[in-house]
Amino acid sequence: MTMSLSLIACLLSFFLVAPARALELPPLTSPITDLAGMFPPASLSDLTQRLDRFETESGTRVFVITVRSLEGEDITALAEQAFLALPLSETERRKTVLLAVAPTKRLVAFRAGSQLRELLPEPQTREKLQAQVALYWDGMRPDLGIHGAVYYLIRVLRGDIRVGSQTEEEKLEQVSLRGGEAGAIFALCLGPFLAFFVGVFWGIYATQYGVQRGPRLLMGAIFGGATAKIVGLLMSLLGNYSENLWYFIMFLAIPLAVFGSFTEFWMSGDWSGIPRIKERPPRKPEDRMGI
Repeated sequence: MTMSLSLIACLLSFFLVAPARALELPPLTSPITDLAGMFPPASLSDLTQRLDRFETESGTRVFVITVRSLEGEDITALAEQAFLALPLSETERRKTVLLAVAPTKRLVAFRAGSQLRELLPEPQTREKLQAQVALYWDGMRPDLGIHGAVYYLIRVLRGDIRVGSQTEEEKLEQVSLRGGEAGAIFALCLGPFLAFFVGVFWGIYATQYGVQRGPRLLMGAIFGGATAKIVGLLMSLLGNYSENLWYFIMFLAIPLAVFGSFTEFWMSGDWSGIPRIKERPPRKPEDRMGI
């Protein structure tokens, strides 16, 4: 009896449980569907105009879709679903490419029409597109990675480059990435160094005006963290660096700034902005006579 009930329960669960639903997509009428909110308005407008011009010049369409969550779906399946959902005829679909980006999973996929698959072979094309987008995952402008990926697709479709060959830009990019390692070392040294001296100057100012030790050290920590953050923002404009690097720089900068603010610990004597050299006491006459 128990086995019969278990069997019935299994059959009911098999037939009654609804199959997993595919990710619901809005109408893909625009060249760019930014569901993940990766594009600032100016960037979105610029890339849309570029894709419209490319379609006018070549007759080939390029679409981009970004999603916040895959909801358990594979990125390749999402690209296929979006490609089939495009409001195009079968003839138009043959000369169409769709790029799908899931920033939270850091995944990229694409789907090409039948006339373009020879130009965009798998998996080389996907690896190239993933590399282009990944350059800006941790930066302040992740949309620039999609700009790079789209530009790469356009150059391939125009015949300027072939998938699998290394362009001059990619060679320069590799050199730039090696230079980025030197930039990270420079930032690692610059951030704590500046934070310490900011703390020193703050300590000098606060000591002059009688700021108590507690508020002085607290403000020193805040100034140190702010200095590290400013260095991070400036360096992020020059390259793509991991957030862990900036956390480590801040971890070093804040204690150094606090130490710099701790003026009474590492300075002695009167303080009025510049350390005074204490005058030597006048020598006694008998000292001069050697007595």
